[in-house]
Amino acid sequence: MVNDPPSPNELTATSPHAPNPQPSIISPDGSKQQPILADASLLSIRIFTTDAERDGMARQSELGWPHSYPNSVLVTAIGSHWAPGCWQRVVDMVMHTNHKGIHCGLQEMQDRCYRPYDALGTMRNEALMVAQHEGYEWICYLDNDVQPDKGDLLKLLGWPVSIVAPYIVEPGTGTKLHSPHREPNTGLQPVKWTVLSMLLFRVAVFNSWPAGTFWSEPMGADEGFHYQKLWHYGHRVFMDTNVQVPVTGRPHYPLSFLQKTPAEQEEHWQEINRTRRQRPDRRPIDSNDPAAKDGVYMPDLAPGVSPQPVISSTLAEPISQEAQNV
Repeated sequence: MVNDPPSPNELTATSPHAPNPQPSIISPDGSKQQPILADASLLSIRIFTTDAERDGMARQSELGWPHSYPNSVLVTAIGSHWAPGCWQRVVDMVMHTNHKGIHCGLQEMQDRCYRPYDALGTMRNEALMVAQHEGYEWICYLDNDVQPDKGDLLKLLGWPVSIVAPYIVEPGTGTKLHSPHREPNTGLQPVKWTVLSMLLFRVAVFNSWPAGTFWSEPMGADEGFHYQKLWHYGHRVFMDTNVQVPVTGRPHYPLSFLQKTPAEQEEHWQEINRTRRQRPDRRPIDSNDPAAKDGVYMPDLAPGVSPQPVISSTLAEPISQEAQNV
């Protein structure tokens, strides 16, 4: 068990993760010159936009092979059916990560399900392709009902592992949504599986599969199946039990949908479809929050804030009347 990770944005030249300083040569005129070492036959130059990126490169160079944008992470929301208040919590986390010098983006994925759950794998594969195409080192999958603290993503990024999740329990019952069961506040722990509500991957984990093929549709391939695939290729999943993320709703179990009668399945589908037809709830937690514009919480769009983020909007195809009546 490891208690606390080194923050990815707090590394300095004196950090144990930074390269060892090289001795200087004193020239006859008293000036210091950096020696060219005999074994330094290969040199590299990297330019960074923040100190955190530079320090991240130093740490990665010592422990492995560095990324062009160290610790950069794309947060991908599987859908845009936000529970009240969750959009703001996720946006605050993304903005806080950027303010600490780590490049972090947020991408809502289009709901591609025709029936309940039948395209969640496609949506996750699409999210991964976006992260790969845009050159992120990490991808953070999350559902629309998570309520992370603004510093949670930085804490997860601080661990030297390739797959890590926060500690999540079922609301109301307190049921632990992972196995084997771990106690909260016991540091980093290996797990066999955990709920997919929020999960951080190093993008390179998926290099074992052709682009867009890792995630299968959950009507036959649930969490357990995908964690078995990761294990088969040598990947272990960890949980940061110190990072506890509330969720507003109970998890869905796609395979249990098949146990319902046709009438129950239809009722379940209509309930989900009603939510899908609603406008995404991106309102601020406080209705008087000045960071809201046209009912959408977006703090860095407030007047006087610089630089302004680039926000693009992809208009999903509206649900046809035929589909609404299915």
